[in-house]
Amino acid sequence: MEDTDHYRCRLIYLRQSADLSKQAEAACDKLAGIEGILLATPADQYSIRLIYSLDYLSFEMVVDLLDELGFEMDDSILLTLKNTIYQFLDTNARENMHIDVTQFEEKSVNTSETREIPHRSSEKYWEDYH
Repeated sequence: MEDTDHYRCRLIYLRQSADLSKQAEAACDKLAGIEGILLATPADQYSIRLIYSLDYLSFEMVVDLLDELGFEMDDSILLTLKNTIYQFLDTNARENMHIDVTQFEEKSVNTSETREIPHRSSEKYWEDYH
């Protein structure tokens, strides 16, 4: 993976609240000093634009952190599905970050070394069947 592959940009939706301490700007202020978070800025009153490094954090960790800080996520069905996909993608990427993918590249196959698939005649099939 290239270094730029280690960064994720996510839009996180908070549950709507009239309490200013539960809105996006307050959440960004609390996230700003955390190691691994490169950018935390409000997109609007109830959503956060976040850029973080997979070397330090995953989406699940960010959500857990927001929960610990007292912020509630919007739990509509579509946003819950989106968040689940983000968690899967981050977990998968973090598990495979230190794997050298070049070892899985397909090596060129020499045509003289390829073997043909053996075929049986249809008559042989019927002989075996009886």
